[in-house]
Amino acid sequence: MSISNSPLTARSPAFKNEPPAQASTLDDLPMFARLRAQAQVYRLRRRQPLPTATPDSVFFVRSGLMTTQSNTPPISRTMVELLYPGDIIAPSLMPQMPGLTYTAITASELWRVNGSALKAEMTNDPALSSYVFQRLNVQRARLQLHITMLAGLTSEQRVAALLLQAAYHLGTPMGTTMTFDMPLSRNEVAEYLALNADTLSRIMSRLVRENVLARSSRAQITIRDLDALKAHCPLSAAVVAVHSKL
Repeated sequence: MSISNSPLTARSPAFKNEPPAQASTLDDLPMFARLRAQAQVYRLRRRQPLPTATPDSVFFVRSGLMTTQSNTPPISRTMVELLYPGDIIAPSLMPQMPGLTYTAITASELWRVNGSALKAEMTNDPALSSYVFQRLNVQRARLQLHITMLAGLTSEQRVAALLLQAAYHLGTPMGTTMTFDMPLSRNEVAEYLALNADTLSRIMSRLVRENVLARSSRAQITIRDLDALKAHCPLSAAVVAVHSKL
């Protein structure tokens, strides 16, 4: 991990042999100009945890993909949520779950600001205040939806929901199809969806046979028929609603 206190500017990928981190819209928002100047920059390698921060710390995910994890016996690890560029990590707002950590799924960059300083900036900048509250509300909605998925959907429906989520965050439209690189490994997807890895493989193979998906490599996925994929998930409307608010 590397840390810098310098003002932020556009940079090339930080780590050799790693894919470029997913771009963020934070650089394009004027409201973040003052925060950029005072932020401490954390650059994490793939699978690297974020160091323990003080309760007053607030992190903005500038690029990459992060996950929130908890170690809860008898399960060794539970992936609680996925965090995308523009999302906010505020440890003081999280429940006191055992072994709560934030880990980079891909090479990621985060901006750390002092919570008190952020509150002062929000008081002076209504646009920043609106962004923070709206983003936290969207993240809460995504987390609640994920809990509902795990509690009420079948294995295949959960997989379809995650594929839709990834497509709307990471996908590139190509005519009537949408292609993206899945940053999660098979075991990580299975963990996030509370599935057996072999079950996940069977579901993915079935979606390929049905011509809903195509896979050109282990990571790259093309959604051939978005409507057909939505038909596999009864919560598809809700998934699209909360995961397209970027």
